[in-house]
Amino acid sequence: MARHGLEQRILELARPLAESLGISVWGLELAAAGRRALVRLYIEAEGGAGVDQCAEMSRGLGAALEVEDIMSGAYVLEVSSPGLERRFFEPGQLASHEGRILDVSLREPLDGRKNFRGRLTQARPDGLVLDVDGVAFDFSWDAVKKARLVHEF
Repeated sequence: MARHGLEQRILELARPLAESLGISVWGLELAAAGRRALVRLYIEAEGGAGVDQCAEMSRGLGAALEVEDIMSGAYVLEVSSPGLERRFFEPGQLASHEGRILDVSLREPLDGRKNFRGRLTQARPDGLVLDVDGVAFDFSWDAVKKARLVHEF
């Protein structure tokens, strides 16, 4: 199964399970953990996801992955909240964070650089505008490899 297909299949299992628990899925990352695959699921709840919600989601999703047998080989399943420096998985997650600082990595260089840190001035359904030292950069979401919130103390 292609990686994108695997992500989609896991999300199809995770979303209704999360909904039944009164939480939502923030995002999913697939990576390697040594020789095993790593499935990292981020969940969100009103007031923040707690340890008990993460544990309950982990048990439910782990059982669903075993029943559906969609993971080939051994894997590690991690379920956590997105945290203070959350990664954004889709542009619709950005709107409530306008005015905050983001780190944005691009797939291809723009003006000779791929990494930008700036204040999110506009979130759109198809991208974002970041103010970097007084210069506005307009990024299409398709050009963004990764966007992450920077926690300010």
